[in-house]
Amino acid sequence: MDQLEQRAVEILEGLAAQPAAPFFEERPARFILETLANLKGVETRRDQFGNVIAHYRNLASDAAPRPPIAFVAHMDHPGFEILSKGPGERVYTARALGGVPMASLKKPVPVLVLTPDGERLPAVLEPMDQSDSADDRLVGVRMKYAAEFSMPAAVIFDLPDFSLDGDIIRMRAADDLGGCASILAALERLVADSVETDFYAVFTRAEEGGLHGARLMAE
Repeated sequence: MDQLEQRAVEILEGLAAQPAAPFFEERPARFILETLANLKGVETRRDQFGNVIAHYRNLASDAAPRPPIAFVAHMDHPGFEILSKGPGERVYTARALGGVPMASLKKPVPVLVLTPDGERLPAVLEPMDQSDSADDRLVGVRMKYAAEFSMPAAVIFDLPDFSLDGDIIRMRAADDLGGCASILAALERLVADSVETDFYAVFTRAEEGGLHGARLMAE
């Protein structure tokens, strides 16, 4: 593994430790902004939709006009959103966000509820009787123990954040954190080598819910 590949893996591991779900991307967004803050000459901002946008322009004054290039990746991955208190003790009602496996709506699955301060509360998904509901993506979330948290709250699968076994990476959400890490590593190299370019790095939110961040930005 060369230096650039090693750095990309380091960034990916850091991103993997920032759990997220569609519309709950504050943790990876903060990590990305902190990484970008170390890059000289890179302008960063968040637009009104929550996307993170970085711009690196390094062109000679007499350079021929050229169109900028943009690399795009999304910060979210499939998960759930707790909407309300459900029937029963320590039970809440949640909705699936993005492409979650259908099996997770039909049998108990270990999950973690995310709090604003970064705590991960253990819970289990439970199938719900949805005969009286038009929403077939609702599921129960039974907390392992009583806990207070604000709603709506993100729910992620209880899987390892990241592990590296030789050349094999195992992680909860490679899609699209792999893209985010690759873009950050490439941008770091562009800056370090003072490459002449007009480069945008765009990190969008809520792709899993229907390309919300990218679509709104394009409009």
